[in-house]
Formats: sequence, C-alpha cells, structure tokens
Amino acid sequence: MKLLAAGQPLSVQVHPRADLARRRWHDQQSAGAPQILADGNEKTELLVAVEPFEAFVGWRPVGEAAAVLSRIPSASAAAELLAAGDRIAAIRTLLAAEGLAEAVALLPRASIDAGLPAIECSAYETVAITYPGDQGALLTALLAHVSLDIGSAIYVPAGVPHSYIRGLGLEVMTTSDNVLRLGLTPKPIFADEAIEALDLDTAPQVIRRVIGEPIAPQGAPFEALLGRRLTGVRAADEADVDASQELAALEILREGRFRLCLAIEGTATVTTDAGSVVLNPGSAAVMSREESAARVSASGLVALVADCGITQTGVLLREH
Repeated sequence: MKLLAAGQPLSVQVHPRADLARRRWHDQQSAGAPQILADGNEKTELLVAVEPFEAFVGWRPVGEAAAVLSRIPSASAAAELLAAGDRIAAIRTLLAAEGLAEAVALLPRASIDAGLPAIECSAYETVAITYPGDQGALLTALLAHVSLDIGSAIYVPAGVPHSYIRGLGLEVMTTSDNVLRLGLTPKPIFADEAIEALDLDTAPQVIRRVIGEPIAPQGAPFEALLGRRLTGVRAADEADVDASQELAALEILREGRFRLCLAIEGTATVTTDAGSVVLNPGSAAVMSREESAARVSASGLVALVADCGITQTGVLLREH
C-alpha cells in the first residue's frame, strides 16, 4: 500500500498474470538471461482517489480510438488495423511510427476533432506537452479515460494496460514489483514482453463510492475503505456520527485477516486486545490475521485495507 501523487502522466504499463510471471521468472534464472521481472508473482492493484484522480486504463472503444488515430497521418495505418480488429498489430505499428514528435503534437487536436469530452482532450494535451516524441504517447489513444471523485476507485487486474495521469490516490497492490512499460517514461521499456502480458478481454472495474463506503472489487484479493472522523464504536447517539461508516470500518477490521490502517489527515488511534497505537499523518499500523478485531478512531482521513483470502481470478469486470 502506498500514497501515489501523480503530478504528471506516469508510464503506460502492464503487470503480468501469474502464469506468465512464473514462466518468465523461471526463464530469467538462467545465466546471462535478461533480468526483466522482479519476481514470479502476479500483480493486481486498486487505486482509491484521495483527491480527484484521472487515469488511462483499459481499452478505449475501437471506434473512438480509430477516430483519434486516423486524424494523425503517421498513425493512420494503426487506425486501419485497429478498425479491422487487430489491436496488437496496431500497437506494434504505433511503437514503430516515424516522426513521433510531430505525431504526438497532433494528438490533442485529433482528440478534439474526434469529439472526445473536454476532460479527455485535456489529458491528451498534458501527455503531448509532457512527453513530446515519446513512443508511448500515441498508445494512450487506445486507452479509456477514467475520472474518479474522492472515495471512488478503480481496480486494475493483471494484464490491463494503464497510465495514471494526475491526482492523489491510495494504491493497494498484491505482493509483486513486476512492471512492464511501453512508454511515457525514462525507465527501461520491454515492448515485446509488455505486449505478451496484455489482456485484450479483461476490463478494469470502476467503483463509484464516497468516503465511508466500502470498496470491494469483484475477484480482488483485498478490500479498502476511506474513512473520515471515525469513532471506533458500533453505534453512537451523536447525530453527526455516520453509523454505516462505523459498521463498514468494524467489518474491514474484523479478526482473521491481515489489516492495515494508514493515517492520511489528522491523527488516528488503532486499538486491539493487545493495546493501542496513535498514528500521525503518513504512519500506519499493521495487524496480522492472528490479532484480535481492531477499532479505529480518527480526527481526519484514514485508509483501511484488509485481505480477502482469495486470489484474483481474471473475470471480466464492470462498473457498478
């Protein structure tokens, strides 16, 4: 778990599924083999908006993506491939495109002429200004744009391409550092390996919530909650206490699961049968599965995360 502050668009990337991660991790143990993966585990992640947040994540409808790319001369061949249903060939064509600086400069205008919403056109303008001539900039035309209000989230299964654009979010991840990048970064790019890891069928899950409502993605190995001014009790007589938020917090902190509490604003007190600990902003408490149920009282904003004891299954996800 970490706080992610995206001041500019972050790399276009994908995380490999478990079977691919295990195979590639095994292969790179041979002497002289390229060291591409950090481990043999699958990485899935959940991004919860602490402030308004924007991301490119998952696949944009083919018609929309082709409409943007067809307005950029050096990307027109990729647009035709995309319209014909060959997304992978379109990606390879974009990565090999010539005149990238000119093509990327045309991206904002192309998005406007294609009739995309203003917020999405603004995101493409940010990409073009920040990464002129970057091979990953044109790839963002293939990705769907998502805007999150505070408390909402997006769950990104392994295999789903994404690039976080701007905002402050809480990122919850499985235990893996595997990242395969396609662009928008000075870091190493492994295009072939990243393309192999892409999932053309699985979609991200956008979860529209507000502060105090639990976030439990379908098929995810974890769930989360952003809470504000928690009392740590099951019920309270005070009119300004949100009873549903209190119940959600107690549920996520029940015994028998691995739990985390991160103080974001103000202070928080975490209490179990073993005692209490006070958290200042930026500090966290960890509770093992063996520890008792916990309670949290907080003067400001806290993040609560717990494991679900399951493995992400790669089912098709949807907004709900």
